Amino acid sequence: MTIEETLLDWQKENFSYAYSMMKEALEDAKEERDILKQKYCAAYFDVSVNTLKDWVIHGCPEIRLESGMVFYSKKAVREWLLNYQR
Repeated sequence: MTIEETLLDWQKENFSYAYSMMKEALEDAKEERDILKQKYCAAYFDVSVNTLKDWVIHGCPEIRLESGMVFYSKKAVREWLLNYQR
């Protein structure tokens, strides 16, 4: 293997490592956010958007802006769910 090939392999490995670290950091940052849009909140709780809407009908808190956009606090939804714990 030539020096150029070795250097190219090393660059590929470093790029791959840096990319995976950045991707992991972005995922961690997303987890730290408390306020989420509807579809992301549904995904966080591993339910469909329709299930999340049904929860709202039954009292789950939501944040509805004048523009019609709907947001949810993961903390508030989690607390609401825990009230149903038996």
